[in-house]
Amino acid sequence: METRHGNTCKVQQSGTSRSVEAEVYEFKENARLIVVLNKSVKLNMVWNGKLYEGKMAGLDFTSAGPEIKKYTTSARG
Repeated sequence: METRHGNTCKVQQSGTSRSVEAEVYEFKENARLIVVLNKSVKLNMVWNGKLYEGKMAGLDFTSAGPEIKKYTTSARG
């Protein structure tokens, strides 16, 4: 089985309804997510069992992560 994830995901500032589209820098499903905001700020996030959470500059951020697609491959012959 092969797994692929999207290149972007939504990141929301906790406590407000502000959200931004971020580029996925590094992703390990159900473990960690590193995103780049506005092509200049790297934000490290960890899995809490439901969402990815991260803190920066006194603000809390959450994300559901990128879209994940799983493919099954088979040998043809």
